[in-house]
Amino acid sequence: MLLRLPALILSAFLATPLLAADPNTRFDYTLNQPTAPISADTQRVMQALFNNQVIPAETDIWVRVRKGFAIPDIDSPLVTKWENYYASRPDYLNRIISRSTPYLHFVVEEVEKRGMPMEMALLPMIESAYNPKALSSAQAAGMWQFIPATGKRYGLERTWWYDGRRDVVAATGAALSYLQEIHGLFDDWQLALASYNWGENAVRRAVDRNQAAGLSAGYSDLRMPDETRNYVPKLLAIRNIIADPAAYGVELKPMANQAYFTTLQPGKHMDVSIAAQLAEISVDELLRLNPGFIRPVIAHKDDRQLVLPIANKAIFERNLAQYTEPLLNWQPYVTKTGERFEDLATTFGIAAAELRDMNDIASKENMARGQTILVPRLAGLDISERQTLAALHKNRESDAIDTGANDQPKAQPVLAKNSKTTEHKVAKGDTLFNIANRYGLSLAQLKSLNGQKTNHIAIGDALLVQRQQTTLAAKSPSKYVAQRGDTYSSIARKFDVELADLKKWNRQNLVPGMKVVLSQASR
Repeated sequence: MLLRLPALILSAFLATPLLAADPNTRFDYTLNQPTAPISADTQRVMQALFNNQVIPAETDIWVRVRKGFAIPDIDSPLVTKWENYYASRPDYLNRIISRSTPYLHFVVEEVEKRGMPMEMALLPMIESAYNPKALSSAQAAGMWQFIPATGKRYGLERTWWYDGRRDVVAATGAALSYLQEIHGLFDDWQLALASYNWGENAVRRAVDRNQAAGLSAGYSDLRMPDETRNYVPKLLAIRNIIADPAAYGVELKPMANQAYFTTLQPGKHMDVSIAAQLAEISVDELLRLNPGFIRPVIAHKDDRQLVLPIANKAIFERNLAQYTEPLLNWQPYVTKTGERFEDLATTFGIAAAELRDMNDIASKENMARGQTILVPRLAGLDISERQTLAALHKNRESDAIDTGANDQPKAQPVLAKNSKTTEHKVAKGDTLFNIANRYGLSLAQLKSLNGQKTNHIAIGDALLVQRQQTTLAAKSPSKYVAQRGDTYSSIARKFDVELADLKKWNRQNLVPGMKVVLSQASR
């Protein structure tokens, strides 16, 4: 089930309806998540890549694509049927092509690297109309329409944060590997395409039946479902129109033969909105290039890549190196059965509607059932720990939260007497929780400073804040019993210890149950 995102992120997905599905196809592209309209960022790039300009033939990507066509024709009236279908709908065809603009050069390059027929670069046109957010009624997802089992087989990870089937770079590699593998089974690209649609085992059985009966076993000779019967003719019809658009009365807009995006490893977890800010592009454009991230958080892993327009990679890296604010404003929280979502929203200082939108919680659902949700970030919890939080403190006016990680007493900060008090003017998007976090205060401390009894604030309100210099109200423990999911990094953050010192005092691999030394004196 796709996530409904809050206002800032949700705006990246709201759009005009998707193209209607072609007849005889199993995919209903009007289901679920629509394609966003072309953003201003993409439109500017398209002026250089695609629209309303003269592109010399040698730099038009369609020349390159045509040179790579290699799949034999099929003597079938279905090819003519689909040629007529697409040729009579030139606007529809060009909308698909327009949508492919940010991705096509990358796919063409990958097809060429593997020595595959260039028709494979057109396959997403019939699979998803080149929409990386497409989701079928059969739960096939992404530009290449992987079902969960096949995606897993080809290394497309699916987690709470990320769906590799929607990742343009990862899914393209997986799809081409799959096509190469099934081509190796039959040594026939038409049968490989049929297998991609119908399944290689089903095609193998159909081939074996024909061969056992002494019949030919090519694509046109097999008994197969209507959808698969039309599958290759549809691809060949689009291929034939792109090969000679004038012959079909179609004006194919040129597209420059140059890459639009590149990839990098950010090396850190961060909000989608902050990543877009660092790259100096819109959230819409960032999500268009990174549809695999299905939460408003980019959860970093070494094998995941962030996709950015080529011109913005250096900008992102420069801005990230200079960025000193928190990169995360959201964290996972594992609910306890029976917790009320209204109470959770109040405790974390956000609107109940925003909490529901963020986590795809139905309006009729009032009680939590132990599921993981996203809530505003709490200091001391790293996204990689994925640790379960215990029940909220019974006092709803307090933001005290027990991590439930161990039974050790936790030090609580108190306001230093010499902290400087200043004013913060509430701006659009501010919440009490975010303001408190910005100034190093707890929600209870900020409310106490301002005599607030509720979490309600309005744009323009002036709030007293203190840039807190904390002291410890309780002595930190000298040792800590490691829990499952702990890392030396997370423990160092939790107890405000230098990571290098922690590793020096504990010269062994971290395992659950191990007593971790937290100070030089306790060695």
